[in-house]
Amino acid sequence: MKRLPVFFRLHCCIAFGIFCFVVCLSGSAEAKGWRFPVGLTVVTGYGDVVDLYEDNIEAEGYSAEDSWHVPVGVAFQPYYEFDSGFRIGTGFGPMSYLLTSGAENNPYFFTIPINANLGFTLFSKSSIAPYVRGGVMYHLAAGDYVDGSSPGLFGAIGIELMRDRKVSLGIEIGYDFSEIDFKKYDDQNPSQMKIEEIRPYKTMISLFAAF
Repeated sequence: MKRLPVFFRLHCCIAFGIFCFVVCLSGSAEAKGWRFPVGLTVVTGYGDVVDLYEDNIEAEGYSAEDSWHVPVGVAFQPYYEFDSGFRIGTGFGPMSYLLTSGAENNPYFFTIPINANLGFTLFSKSSIAPYVRGGVMYHLAAGDYVDGSSPGLFGAIGIELMRDRKVSLGIEIGYDFSEIDFKKYDDQNPSQMKIEEIRPYKTMISLFAAF
């Protein structure tokens, strides 16, 4: 279990670096062009990761007594919006992690996705503004059974409310096609492992505040 804090600190440092980069850029741009949405995101598809870990633990001869996972996390998605409504942004999160017990070394999983995206805001000058955005997402993933990550496209639609105030509110639904490769014990040959691709964030539903 000593490895988990190491990866946690590493990925938090990366996330903090992205935040500092965006803040520095905002200092050289018009303040009204930058927006900083932050909020909670619920993801679907994470149960596939939990099932894989539990299956692997049982294949190793242990009982998957308990697992603790968080399918809800904080996401930060800053972007710059031009007068035309065109927008360009980046972001990271939501961070997710899985802790298990009942097996040797208590296998764990941790991921924080990063993305780059383009989009367009309709009625950007009004208090209610729907928008679309899309781009590429990549998971910074670590864990006992993680074999690698593959970037993938993602897309989202949302709406912001009270944009004429200092802090607006919004809701967004998105779809992530990026994948993480996991090592899984083969059901036909339990002594061998195969690679299984999982989309841990198939659907993402976010509630956020934009500053």
